Amino acid sequence: MEEDISLKKRRSDQPETKEQEVQTTPELIGEKVKRKRGRPPVEKLPPNPPPLTRLLNTLVDMVINYKDGYGRQISKGFVQLPSRKEVPEYYELIRKPVDFRRIRERVRNHKYRCVGDLEKDIHQLCQNAQTYNLEGSQIYEDSIVIKSVFESARQRIVADEEQADSVSTSNNSDQQEEHFVDVAADLQNKERLETPLHQATHSDLNSEDTEVVKKDEG
Repeated sequence: MEEDISLKKRRSDQPETKEQEVQTTPELIGEKVKRKRGRPPVEKLPPNPPPLTRLLNTLVDMVINYKDGYGRQISKGFVQLPSRKEVPEYYELIRKPVDFRRIRERVRNHKYRCVGDLEKDIHQLCQNAQTYNLEGSQIYEDSIVIKSVFESARQRIVADEEQADSVSTSNNSDQQEEHFVDVAADLQNKERLETPLHQATHSDLNSEDTEVVKKDEG
């Protein structure tokens, strides 16, 4: 009888444990889901402004498309590095491998936030070639030329931008001067040149004219 009672107790205890498991398991799962959902999302950089992207692509194109005096495109040896299986010793020596394929991809993914970021990778590419290859070898010399071409291209683009800005500024000043002349003509037609402001402007123009005449006479 005592054995039967103990068996009944064991059987009666089993459903309770299952109910407890059923009750607690969804709560635990819910907590795990909440924890996963509560993780902060990975911060993504906003895309670069279109003018910066065009500038970076232009610089990369100018370097890649450059040809030496013999018509040889020197960037061909830097377009894509060999794999780790092909040249494992390269990746043992070079800690930051860079090629033009990676550079183009980083421009496309907006990894470069300014021209200086692109310049760092170009310099790294050239430094890697000079570290791995013997001094005086063709690829060693090509890396020196690539660095020089990039610096020249950057200076040229900056100079062109400054010239374009100066032209736009001069055009704006010319437009302002033309607008001033038109307004002055309208005022003369309407006989409104008696105000102190217009008299001062008129006297300033006369003084400038007399100075120019004096300089011409001298």
